[in-house]
Amino acid sequence: MRFRLLICTLAAILLLVPTVGAQDSDPLIEPVDADMMDPLANISFPPPVYVVRDSVDIRGTANLPGLRNLYIEFRELDLGAMAMEDEESQWFPATLPRIAAVVDDVLGTWNTASLPDGLYELQLMINTGDEAQPVARVSPVRIENNPPEFVIDMMPEAASDAMPDEAADDMADEQADDMTEESADDMEEEADDTPQYDGPYIVVTVPGANVRNGDSTAYPLIGALLEGNTAPIKGVSSWNTGWWFIELPNGRSGFIAPFIVDAIGDTSNVPAIQPPPLPPTPIPTAVPQPAAPPAPVVPTTGPNLIIEGGPVVNPHPATCNQTYTVSVRVKNIGTARSGGGLIEVVDSRHDGVGREVTETAFRQLDPGQSVVAEARITPKVYHGELHHINLHVDYKNQVTETNENDNRSAAAPYILNKGNC
Repeated sequence: MRFRLLICTLAAILLLVPTVGAQDSDPLIEPVDADMMDPLANISFPPPVYVVRDSVDIRGTANLPGLRNLYIEFRELDLGAMAMEDEESQWFPATLPRIAAVVDDVLGTWNTASLPDGLYELQLMINTGDEAQPVARVSPVRIENNPPEFVIDMMPEAASDAMPDEAADDMADEQADDMTEESADDMEEEADDTPQYDGPYIVVTVPGANVRNGDSTAYPLIGALLEGNTAPIKGVSSWNTGWWFIELPNGRSGFIAPFIVDAIGDTSNVPAIQPPPLPPTPIPTAVPQPAAPPAPVVPTTGPNLIIEGGPVVNPHPATCNQTYTVSVRVKNIGTARSGGGLIEVVDSRHDGVGREVTETAFRQLDPGQSVVAEARITPKVYHGELHHINLHVDYKNQVTETNENDNRSAAAPYILNKGNC
């Protein structure tokens, strides 16, 4: 009987072979082979058929000659529309534009928290002329911020990855309610045991502690710990915020605030970890958009001013009520001479509060010519907090440029020293 069943199964498979071959000749989704990627313009992560959640760094290379800016777009993957050869659906921005070339590094950060779970496509847009063009695409990529309950049951550690701020206290209360006297005694015995780590570690001192993607509350959550939980310290924020970089039990790593934990062991030699860029404003759920107004006419020849390289700040970090200097090199990468103009320098807290603003002038520049301008600024408020320095060349639009979208830059964030404030 088993032999006859095996023969029937093999026959059914052989009958299906021609159909499968016909479908493979015109697939709906064609992941790009790694060997076929353009080495100067590609998305290397995430790869096709990959699951992402929360905020994810899109990695790759964008180093085409004449690059003016780059960004990542996304859209929902509609297999039905693709099969019927309907008109392509609308793309939406996934990352903020960048004006600097990227080689095998982070192209931008995509915040998927507000998007519905499902299949999506990503494409890399690069502007080397009048408008940006798609140069690389990855499809499909699955967003799964809310996995089904049966998946959470099989992978209990994944439940903490998307825990909201209010859930940490609730999780502690529920565990306390469900705890029997016997299990409570067991936990007390376990708490007395010293964790077995090779290096320093943290102990949570509050009922619920959030672990984030970066070193401030502006970053999304990646997990949480309860009071008494421990985790090994892998580093400390390089922005001098004091946030510890730890490893969670599920293998993910993130930052935790120093004032809600105790650091145990020698932390003098832990490495400095660079937090990711602050996440952009969450992208709303994709909905049909009204037709955009006609774009203004932009000249194809003329001057184009940029901030070349990163601004130099001295001293850095700054001290409250003490003046520091920002040196910035302005370059004309256009085809015609530019007039002189002004550079705006803004020092503010991460949420835009406590702004100190100044400006400095630069002279006219021939094509390819550059000049260094200096500005002085004195921060007076919010010492001990994270500050950002943003620059905007020709912010009053005194110079008509071929590209008005590449006039901004930023210096490295810093924690303002108290000084004599």
